[in-house]
Amino acid sequence: MSHARLMLVLAIVLTAMNARAQDQDDAPLREPELPLENYLVPALESATVNLSLLAFSNLVTRMEFALVTPEALARNLRFSSWTVDVDYYLTNQFGHAYQGSLYFNAARSAGMNFWWAAFYTTLSSLSWELFFESEPPSVNDQITTPIAGSLLGEALHRAAHRLRSNGLGWVGVLSATLLDPLGALNGELLDERDQDVTLDPLFVRWQFGVTAGVVIDQSDRLMRDRMPPQALVGVLLVSGAPWDPHSTYDAPLSYFDLRADLSFPTKVVGNIFIRGLLVGGRFGNSGGPLRGVWGLFGDYDYAAPAIVRASAVGLGPGVIFQLQPAAKLYLQVGGLLGASPFAAAGQLDVSPDLGRDYHVGPGLQSILDLRLVRPGWFQLELSARNWLVVGAYTPPSGFESITWVTVAATVPIWRWLGAGAEFTLADRRAQFTGEEDSANDTGLAFRLTLSVMSEPHFGVAQN
Repeated sequence: MSHARLMLVLAIVLTAMNARAQDQDDAPLREPELPLENYLVPALESATVNLSLLAFSNLVTRMEFALVTPEALARNLRFSSWTVDVDYYLTNQFGHAYQGSLYFNAARSAGMNFWWAAFYTTLSSLSWELFFESEPPSVNDQITTPIAGSLLGEALHRAAHRLRSNGLGWVGVLSATLLDPLGALNGELLDERDQDVTLDPLFVRWQFGVTAGVVIDQSDRLMRDRMPPQALVGVLLVSGAPWDPHSTYDAPLSYFDLRADLSFPTKVVGNIFIRGLLVGGRFGNSGGPLRGVWGLFGDYDYAAPAIVRASAVGLGPGVIFQLQPAAKLYLQVGGLLGASPFAAAGQLDVSPDLGRDYHVGPGLQSILDLRLVRPGWFQLELSARNWLVVGAYTPPSGFESITWVTVAATVPIWRWLGAGAEFTLADRRAQFTGEEDSANDTGLAFRLTLSVMSEPHFGVAQN
């Protein structure tokens, strides 16, 4: 069986898992009774998203894939046409995820639960692959769009719902609309259907500052690339933290954390990481020193700092907990080990002999986060991530192992304001089958930040 067919079977299996998923009470998947328009409106909105993207790509950017012909449609409907593409990294790894989040939130804001919205996302992605591109349908896009789109969509849906409900007036409404535009539209077109979204506690930290970085080739100790000092904006969202007694775990992504940042204008690069609990529960005593949650997590990573890049969607076991090693001292620990059906990692240098200098294939993701907090005094953070990607789907074959280690410190300066510094070390080790030399690159980055937090205690639950 070809790699493309193997991946298509895997995509079908993942879709079936969504359709067979069960709610927390172990009852079969059931959709609440909704008016017919609550099913039709998100379908029409998803079709409108596809038509708008096709029209823009055809009339404005003049992209080749948008020149859809009857012959291309007939070819796309053949099972043998499915393939694995290696389109531009930003398009494949983030563009499809955001496109999927629009499909997802069209259905989610119409009253459907997480799993039904994910099913709608899968069908909408399939229609794009078959009918809105002249290129052969892509199996990896059919994996990334529904899975990453559902995780990103649910996080944005919950954050927007919280913003609409927290009494911020037009600021909250505008922010929610930017996060979830189709949710805002459906709030006007349809009956309010947010009752299934519990208002779990939400900690928000905005960061503004400057960043700089460099990438060094370890084989000859020469600088491969550098990022001069430039502006940085970032955000951290933590919803349903297990150390908060008001958190509930009655639906997928009742707990999630989302980290995103963007550096500009000289070299525009950004990262987004989402980790969310799909099925699991709480452990420890809500009033005691140990409080946590464990279970099956979904994970979506998009990392694009300077040259070394990695992205993956995956599922795996994870745990998040807080303990108190001393009076007024809190330690938060998070860990995840995920398996990914599709991942991409490496660089984007184009060589006449090698083609693209990155690997595409299955992989593993591992995360370890440590936060030590003394409210009113400091927050220390240590975060380690690794992506292991096997280049099994497209040339070049081989593997990538990319490791990030970040150390950060933040101190409060006035109420909800904090000042911080952050240092990141990135290590890339890659092997290309048939090539004499392997790749070993080291990336270094430094940040100075000003933080604006939603509460002054760094998000801990104090006894």
